[in-house]
Amino acid sequence: MLHHALLKALPAAGLAGLGGAGIRSLLACATALAISLALGAPLIAWLKRTKLRERTEKTPIEDPVLRQRIESKSGTPTMGGLMVIGGLLGSCLLWADMRNTYVALALMSTFALALLGFVDDQLKLRPAGGKGSGLRPRVKLLVQAIVGAAAGAVLLRQHPAGMSYSAPLLPSAGAMAAVFFVLWAMFVVGTMSNATNITDGLDGLLAGLVPFAATVLAGACWAVGSAPIAAGLGLTCVPGAEELSVFCGALAGACLGFLWYNRHPARVFMGDVGSLAIGGALGTAALSVRQELVLGLVSLVFLVEFGSSLLQIGYFKLYGRRILPVAPIHHVFQKRGDPEPRIVHGFYLWGAVAALAALNLICL
Repeated sequence: MLHHALLKALPAAGLAGLGGAGIRSLLACATALAISLALGAPLIAWLKRTKLRERTEKTPIEDPVLRQRIESKSGTPTMGGLMVIGGLLGSCLLWADMRNTYVALALMSTFALALLGFVDDQLKLRPAGGKGSGLRPRVKLLVQAIVGAAAGAVLLRQHPAGMSYSAPLLPSAGAMAAVFFVLWAMFVVGTMSNATNITDGLDGLLAGLVPFAATVLAGACWAVGSAPIAAGLGLTCVPGAEELSVFCGALAGACLGFLWYNRHPARVFMGDVGSLAIGGALGTAALSVRQELVLGLVSLVFLVEFGSSLLQIGYFKLYGRRILPVAPIHHVFQKRGDPEPRIVHGFYLWGAVAALAALNLICL
C-alpha cells in the first residue's frame, strides 16, 4: 500500500518506537488537518453561493438576550462538517488499512450518520413549504438505532461468543450476551451521536473538544491492539484494533482543521452532517475496542450537554415547568451574559481534565 512506501522514506527517528500504527496515527492527524484546511475556503464559498446558511432568525427562544446572540449568527454558512468528513476519508485512504474490519466499520458508521445529517440539514435549509423543521426526531433515532445495531452485529461476528465486554451489567457469553451487546451498541452510538449534535451550539465548541476525545481513544486503540501492551495494562487484547488509532488520529486532525474556520466568530457552522457523524465515529471506535467506560469519561462534556437537554425535556413533560433556565447547559452561561469565547474555553478546560482522567483509567 501507499503508506508502506511513504513510511520507508521516513527517517528512523524516535517516532519509530511507537510502531507502525502509532506513526501512521500521527501522520493521519497531520494529513487530515491539511486536507480539512485546504477544503475550507472553497467549501465555504460554495455554501455561500448555494445559500446554505443558518436560519437562526426562526429559532423560538424566549429570552431576549439569548435570542439576540443566536440571531446575530443568522446567515453564516452551515454544513461545514463536510470538510471534516473529507479530511477523515482522505487521510484514512492514505494511511489506514482499509481492509481492516474495525476501520471499515467505523467509516461506514460515520458516513451513514453523515448522510442522515446531510438530509436533515437539507430539509432545514431548503424547507418544503417554508417549515424548515428537518427530519422528525423519531426518524433520526430510528436511523441511529439501525446504525448502532449494524455495528453491534458486525462486532459480534468479528468477536466469537464468549468474548468479555467492558460494558457494565452485560453478560460475557451466550445468546443473551449477543442480544444485550447489540442493544448496548444501539445505545452507545445513538447517545454519542445525539450528544455531539447537542454540543455543537457555540463557535468552536464541538470541534475543539473532539480532538481530546479522539486522541485518548487513539491511544486506547493502539494499546488494546498490541498484546504485550494490553497485557501490561490489564486490558483485553483485540487483534487488529491498533489500526483504529489511525482512524481516531484522522478524526482529531480533521476537527482541528475545521476549528480554524469555526473559531469565534465562526465563518462556517458544522451542521448535522458533521455533528451526528462525529458521535457515531467515537461510539463505534470505543465499542470495537471495548472501551466504553473510557469513552464515557472522555466524552463527559458531551454527555453533560446531552443530559441537560434530556433533563429539561423530561422535567417539563412531568411537571409543566423548566428545571433549568434554558438548555443545553452552554446556553445557561450565554443567558448569564458570559462572552462566547470564555464559555468555550471553560468547556475546553473540562474536556482536557476528562481526557486526563480517561488516560488514567486506561493505565490503571
